[in-house]
Amino acid sequence: MDLLSYFRILRRRWLVILVCVVVGAAIGVASTQFRQSSTKSKTFYKATDTLVLNSGTEGASNAPSLTNLDQMAILATTGDVPAAVVKQLGLTDPAQKVAERVVTVTSPVTNTLRLTAVAATPDEATNLSDTFSTQLLASLNAKELARYNAQRDQLSEQLSDFKAQADAFLGQLQQVPRPPDVDTIQRQYDATQNQYYATYGQLQQHISAGAPQTGLSLLTKAQALPIGQAEYDSRLSLGALGQNNLRDDGGQGTNGATISTASDSTINGPFARGLLGAFLGFLVGIGIAMLRERLDNRIRNRMDAEEAYQLPVLAEVPIYPAKLAADEVISSTQPLSAIAETYRAVRTSVLFQLTGSDGFTPEQGDGNGGGVREHRPLVMMVTSAVPGEGKSATTANLAVVFAESGAKVLVVNCDFRRPTVHKCFGLEDHARRVQSTAVRGLKVVTNVLADPNTNPAQYIAAQRQVVAVAREHFDVVLLDTAPVLAANDPLALVSSADIVLVVARSELTKVDDAHHTGEALVRLEAPLGGVVLVSNQTTPSRTYYYSQVRPAITPAPETVVDNLVFGNGAGPTGVSAPGSSAPQVN
Repeated sequence: MDLLSYFRILRRRWLVILVCVVVGAAIGVASTQFRQSSTKSKTFYKATDTLVLNSGTEGASNAPSLTNLDQMAILATTGDVPAAVVKQLGLTDPAQKVAERVVTVTSPVTNTLRLTAVAATPDEATNLSDTFSTQLLASLNAKELARYNAQRDQLSEQLSDFKAQADAFLGQLQQVPRPPDVDTIQRQYDATQNQYYATYGQLQQHISAGAPQTGLSLLTKAQALPIGQAEYDSRLSLGALGQNNLRDDGGQGTNGATISTASDSTINGPFARGLLGAFLGFLVGIGIAMLRERLDNRIRNRMDAEEAYQLPVLAEVPIYPAKLAADEVISSTQPLSAIAETYRAVRTSVLFQLTGSDGFTPEQGDGNGGGVREHRPLVMMVTSAVPGEGKSATTANLAVVFAESGAKVLVVNCDFRRPTVHKCFGLEDHARRVQSTAVRGLKVVTNVLADPNTNPAQYIAAQRQVVAVAREHFDVVLLDTAPVLAANDPLALVSSADIVLVVARSELTKVDDAHHTGEALVRLEAPLGGVVLVSNQTTPSRTYYYSQVRPAITPAPETVVDNLVFGNGAGPTGVSAPGSSAPQVN
């Protein structure tokens, strides 16, 4: 999915995002009022111990190993120091939680480390700061003592090894008779003795120097000072984020953390909190929009339609202008419009698919009914998955573009439950009549039977008979059927059609419905021609019209031509019953 697709998703879901932004801003402003009403002005305390690092012992034999203030500051708030503080003071909080109440600030210029603890009472703050300082010094001294003992033990072990080696060489020299390589053994013995005495000297010097002490010492003890809520919260926030080890570089630490001392932080203002809430609401709105898009399985563009139906999209019909009526046949009223050209593209694609098949040759008409066939006419069935996808409007527009080429076109309404195609041409629903329209060469059959209570099987049989007879008198026969998932009628008429077009509507047709429709038609081996995607919002508008002439549709006088398609056979409705003699034709 490219960036433009994401932008289209946000544009479709703009209302959800707007609601989330408004709600977020309202919550942000309300939180300010809630905080002001629920948080009373309270005084907290901080206490600071100042420690100084003595660098005068550098180079001495018992010089401390740890001389980095930043490392010492980290040791004060991590490791064994917080645990020792909790144990000494008898606190119940975890050691890490107690360490979050301490902020250290190191100054490389003055070689000082300021350790500040905060608490609700002055005594608690003082005890906490002093205990952290004491335990830090004890921990550093313990580390130095451990290093001193480790070095002493290492020298003692080396001394024992050298003595053992020297004794071994001495034993070889005292052998009788003397070994042949006595000179080599003598040199090894002497070298080992020298190493022994050198190590012995190092051990004596190490012991006489004594255990080193840390270079850090307490300069000033803590004194409690009152602080406000903002500074207290700021110091706790630094500890919670692990940013409570700062450097004295203009009050800013190495990680850019700062301590707020203002009595009322800017972020606590209504405008700032409202702006932050709106931003968070915007992010939540985007998340909800993406989630709804993910869960929404409606077809939106050509790629979705082709993937759902496993058929090519013959054309993408743009959205009708708002000023047009819902049942207006734009191919007739505005024949030079971009939408009319889209239906002509469907006509061309259909004729191209049928070129040369079954004797089909899409010749142009001569204006008197000839054209688009050589040996047999084209019978095209137009259906959809569910109602409301623009099936009847597509049928009407295709009938007009076929008729304008000079072909004799018959539109047969095969959706006897909800006939609507006749409304596109301003006709009344007169059963068993072939009615003329304002479009030359275009006729409509609104219903093949007059009795609405007739068995559906009889309707389908009558529709097949009408199609069979119409093949002898028309060049193109368009069947406007019911939706595939709403009735079985279109599946029963598949065998009467030369090609089947499926209409899908963007933002309405669901992928699951498209799958089921495609599977049903493929199972019957229907001659599928493709998909017409109606009202595709991703299609460029191209609403420029070469001509704005809109001739009014004035239906021609109704022509009753029962003998053209409908015979005079017996039956409850006066229509030739299925299986009776062929309809009479004048």
